[in-house]
Amino acid sequence: MVSAITAPGAEGRLWEVDMRLRPSGNKGPVAVRLSTFEAYHMTEAWGWERMALTRARPIAGPPAMRRRIAGLLRAALTRPGAAAAALTDAVAMRQRMLRDLPPDGPWDLKAMPGGLIEVEFIAQALQLRHAAENPKVLATSTRVALARLRDAGVLPAEEAEALIRADRLWRTVVGLVRLTHGKSRDPALPAPAAAALLRAAAPLLPVPAVDLPGLRAQMADMAGTVRAIFERRIGALGMGAGQ
Repeated sequence: MVSAITAPGAEGRLWEVDMRLRPSGNKGPVAVRLSTFEAYHMTEAWGWERMALTRARPIAGPPAMRRRIAGLLRAALTRPGAAAAALTDAVAMRQRMLRDLPPDGPWDLKAMPGGLIEVEFIAQALQLRHAAENPKVLATSTRVALARLRDAGVLPAEEAEALIRADRLWRTVVGLVRLTHGKSRDPALPAPAAAALLRAAAPLLPVPAVDLPGLRAQMADMAGTVRAIFERRIGALGMGAGQ
């Protein structure tokens, strides 16, 4: 299964899967018993694993099994011990990523400072921090989670809305650049790709951009807003951390 979906084809890999990212590493079993899954996430999981767990959801299987899995996920995320280190773990992980996995070119809006990763980290860390006292903040969608954190009074409305706008713009731009041009270290894009990008981004910007420099200037402003919210609500990243 893993070989089939990761093997390079005429148009690239179908899906990127890193099987090292599991509790037992790349030498352990791909699938585990539910009891093993529960024990691990209730007692041993690392902070970044709990953050990733906020996105987890059962998508197939008998209804009874799916309900049981959903219950285990909820129990792991609302465990009081997960709240204590949620913010410090998120800051440490983001600092490490900025150091070891810098953005791969000017259109890597996922990894860049103030990019998609920081939007997701804000949503994930705040869910872990507050889920034990208010499970209603949990959601597997970043935008829904941000809205629920706003409704719970964890995030001011203007900050939640800014993060939701950033999430929409980052995903739109990343997806369109991947589809039309692929990875690129050149801030310029072919004319058809640039025109398509400007059309898609226009409804998501305060003022529609007329060219790529104008779009990139507004994206820089939005990234600065995301970084400021991250440091205000999660923790300071410090100088040198992709600043």
